[in-house]
Amino acid sequence: MAFIVITWRCFKKYLPLLSSFIFFLILFYTNAVVTTIADRIAPYYQAALPDIGHKILPYWTYFQINNYSIIIAYVFVFIRFLPQSDIRITVFRRWFFVQGLMFGMRSVSIYVTSLTVPQPGCVTNITELATPAVEAFYVIFAIHSTCGDVLFSGHTVALTICALCWTTYARGEEYRPFLFLYRKCGCTRQFNFPQWLFYPKLDAVGDPMTLYFTTYLVWLYSIAGYLLIIATRFHYTVDVFLGCLLTVLTWYTYHAYVKRLLEKRRFIVARIFVWFEGLEGDATTSISLLNGPVPNQPTELPPVAVVSAGDARF
Repeated sequence: MAFIVITWRCFKKYLPLLSSFIFFLILFYTNAVVTTIADRIAPYYQAALPDIGHKILPYWTYFQINNYSIIIAYVFVFIRFLPQSDIRITVFRRWFFVQGLMFGMRSVSIYVTSLTVPQPGCVTNITELATPAVEAFYVIFAIHSTCGDVLFSGHTVALTICALCWTTYARGEEYRPFLFLYRKCGCTRQFNFPQWLFYPKLDAVGDPMTLYFTTYLVWLYSIAGYLLIIATRFHYTVDVFLGCLLTVLTWYTYHAYVKRLLEKRRFIVARIFVWFEGLEGDATTSISLLNGPVPNQPTELPPVAVVSAGDARF
């Protein structure tokens, strides 16, 4: 009986994360299906469109660097947040959910408008022998590749979400292992670095408000990734621009919605997301993106001695 109770509690705890992952897989597969359709109708016979980014940046033929840059970004996000037990479920639940939303948007975008292929000499190996539903599995496992799924860039979305995870959820905890090793080595020297440089400013509920040293590096890495996508002619500049813009807007819109969920819980959709986020409280409860509901502090001011405006002294 105890085993059943423990199993049920674990299932309830991880069910929102599992739901988010399933949502991500469904839209990831949908994107792969639409990618094969878009690739078959892409105008390969037409020349690439004029592009300012392609004119400015020299052409780099090694386009596989884009896949490696995403893998590196993923690895660092997992290394950073997976050991942090207090927020890792929250981070990856929202990561899968927003990534799924972006795959859904991209599926619509690449289907409704076909652009010419920007990469010189790109030849698809998508065949007509299988249906798009079957061909999608070949694309997912990188057996087949596509060229015509252009607007907007999925690689840009992946890089941007990784950078936004650092920006939204990191508060300088990544320095703790280095400080621990520094002290274990017997080093006692203290360094007086500016606090703002290595730790972000926090708002009233403990969420990061500003960038700091690590997140600056993360965004510089992401920008370098954007430039590589353009330089390898993997996408047009507008694909990268829209991919970054839509991802940032979607990310911050969802997080702003989370902060006001308890005010909107009378709506059915809001109730679903209240369960999804594991929130408790009433409409006056403040929500931290990292810590969940935060008890409200008393905001009443002490009585003042000024009775009328004329009694004030400056």
